[in-house]
Amino acid sequence: MHLSSEPAVVEETIDDETELLILASDGLWKVMENQEAVDSIKDIKDPQSAAKHLTEAALARKSSDDISCIVVKFQ
Repeated sequence: MHLSSEPAVVEETIDDETELLILASDGLWKVMENQEAVDSIKDIKDPQSAAKHLTEAALARKSSDDISCIVVKFQ
């Protein structure tokens, strides 16, 4: 197990074409690629439902890590 007090900081430009943002722990990213996650929730309108869908997908793939997920949808 590896814990760090150093935050991972990424800066991205959000433009008019940005539809959503997925903030998730490695419990999701160890079992799912970025584009796969986006594709699996692009038709789910409610962000809470989208986050739940991603969490359940990670569990179904036997993720062995804690899973945290937040989905932000832009309008």
